[in-house]
Amino acid sequence: MNENNMRAENSGLSRRAVIQGAAWSLPVVALAVATPTAAASTVCTATISTTTAAYSRLSATSALFTWVAPFGDGKDLTLMLTAENNGASNMTINTTNNLVLDSSTQGGEAQASVRLSLDTADLRNIGGGERVTFNFALDGVPTTVNDLSYKIKDIDGVQALDNRGGAERVYLSEGAGTYNATWIQGQGTGSDPWRPSTGSPNPEVAPASAAGNVAVTVASVSAFSLTFIANNSGRAVGDRPNQNIWVGPFTFTALNPACSL
Repeated sequence: MNENNMRAENSGLSRRAVIQGAAWSLPVVALAVATPTAAASTVCTATISTTTAAYSRLSATSALFTWVAPFGDGKDLTLMLTAENNGASNMTINTTNNLVLDSSTQGGEAQASVRLSLDTADLRNIGGGERVTFNFALDGVPTTVNDLSYKIKDIDGVQALDNRGGAERVYLSEGAGTYNATWIQGQGTGSDPWRPSTGSPNPEVAPASAAGNVAVTVASVSAFSLTFIANNSGRAVGDRPNQNIWVGPFTFTALNPACSL
């Protein structure tokens, strides 16, 4: 037995105990090194557009955008649309066209957007229409998104009898909008909705024109509503066309809740 071994035994530690103690400490070191690597692989944000989503029109009053596992964790992100009649009964939801995803040229672009469509039930100037609620969810749980942007397209219509602008009017629960003031006026609120200006060059906006558009931005939101109303535009009794606007595409930044744990 050499001098080092004698010292170990004299201190109450055998060579085997020393070796076992060293081996016991190794997995702890390895785990500490591995943890940051796993955390670094987590996707915390995703820039998303409805142009890449699956769309399901469930009915004239219900539709769903779905993104499959945008964070790679098996949890789907959804945007649910729910429409209901709002206000007076002079306008009702068009059962054929409402909430149809339409890629035709509208508002100066051919981008897949949700069509909102109203039937003219009668010619009273009393502001009936529909309210569409938008809800974001991750794995079925309400979630907040950032930097939401989209367009409301083709707000037009013959001047309504209340002398406040054209027939079609839109307002939001959340968001701010920019637009061509020669054609559109208003603040996007219930008392001052976006609507065709009383001095707009033409009561109708051509599909290839962006003159009737409002570009909307929202800093942070989990749910919001858009109300689309229409007034009697002074048409003849036998002339009652649908009133239509288009909404979209929606782009935003989705946040992974796991990154805030």
